[in-house]
Amino acid sequence: MEIELALNRWQCRHRKCGRRTFTDRLREIAAPYVRRTERMAEIVGLVGHRLGGRPGENLMHRLGMPISDDTILRQLKRGNPASIQKDTIRVVGIDDWSWRHSSRYGTIMVDLERHSVVDVLEDRSVESAKSWLQERPTIEVVSRDRCGLYAQAAREGAPQARQVADRFHLVQNLREAIKEQMSVYGHANVRPILSEDAIASAMSQQRRARLAHRQSRQEIFDTLQALRQQGLTYSEIARRTG
Repeated sequence: MEIELALNRWQCRHRKCGRRTFTDRLREIAAPYVRRTERMAEIVGLVGHRLGGRPGENLMHRLGMPISDDTILRQLKRGNPASIQKDTIRVVGIDDWSWRHSSRYGTIMVDLERHSVVDVLEDRSVESAKSWLQERPTIEVVSRDRCGLYAQAAREGAPQARQVADRFHLVQNLREAIKEQMSVYGHANVRPILSEDAIASAMSQQRRARLAHRQSRQEIFDTLQALRQQGLTYSEIARRTG
């Protein structure tokens, strides 16, 4: 569907004016300098956030709204973290991320109640994270990894907040603890549920079942070959054998 609109445009005659022309805005329909409506942009953002670039492109094509994966990713990167006010963030997640693998790292701040990124810091340091937290005194909970610098930043930048481990590292710690316990006690405590005779009987039954299935398929194959040698067509063979 295409929407054609007639808008007013004015020209400024003041030579020192930074803008030569002024045009009506369609705030409820589309943002300036874009080629899709706000509703379409919202759909693209939701699909891209859930699926990513290439899968999102495939789904949008199936829905009759063709758009490239690069456009989806560009729209996600243009998301405006500043729309979330500083005084409304209560639970924040802090983690590092890589500008360039094994070379340069930054810090990402996530509002865990809204499930959205609110800021990206240039570096991974105590001072930058501390300053960011100090500007937001409403923070009550800081979820972080086991990195010592983020613990220090939270203590100094948000002393009123409670520090907790994020879900990923809790699961990681649990997995490591279970693996360690299994390596120490697992082999000694393993006991077969069935007796050796029962296991041997079950295995022999499985072998007999596989052998019977193989013999049945071989008989069908031999029958088809015999009918084919008699000169029957494939259609006639199909009618006879069902």
